[in-house]
Amino acid sequence: MKTIISLFSLAVLICGNTTSLLAPEDIQAAGTDVTFNFDNEEVDKLPADWTGATSTWLIAREGSNKAMKQAGKNEGDKFNICVQNKLTYQNLEMEVRIKALEGREDQGGGLVWRYRDAKNYYITRANPLENNFRVYKVVNGNRKQMESANVSIKKDEWYTIKIVMTGNSITCYYNGQKLLSHSDGTFPTAGLVGFWSKADAVSLFDDLKIKVLK
Repeated sequence: MKTIISLFSLAVLICGNTTSLLAPEDIQAAGTDVTFNFDNEEVDKLPADWTGATSTWLIAREGSNKAMKQAGKNEGDKFNICVQNKLTYQNLEMEVRIKALEGREDQGGGLVWRYRDAKNYYITRANPLENNFRVYKVVNGNRKQMESANVSIKKDEWYTIKIVMTGNSITCYYNGQKLLSHSDGTFPTAGLVGFWSKADAVSLFDDLKIKVLK
């Protein structure tokens, strides 16, 4: 049985972070350890504490389970992004399960962190069409690959991605295996976290676990 943690039960410290440009009127809080599993969320709607920065995101059923779904079928270099809009993180460990459902142009998806806005953030993702696992930075809307590894990924099967970032050091894990390491200081301060896919990649995201690191 999955552990349920409500944001309303979390004790958070208000900080002056302004790295998110999504909603300047919202108070951003320092991140705490938290798990999002979406089991208590309403199907076909986006949870209140999440923002679909680009594309169409909603809660979907998969058997008895519920998960976040990227449902938009876009094309080209369109990045599909959904972020948790209340908590910000700087140094963190973050893990999620992802299942690729559809996509002729692109498949799969990944995580974003130290997110400032839809054009500035870090991302790691796995793509079943390309059978690779990569970490990028997106600066002013331009995506730059930092590291890549070959992996075997199947559509319609869950896979796990984990990232660890402290200071400028980034480490990325695919299904528990450490595959990518890089150092980058483009985004040194705290930002939002969330999910990412590209073009027509329709995917499920579930069991997001975040831990604050010193």
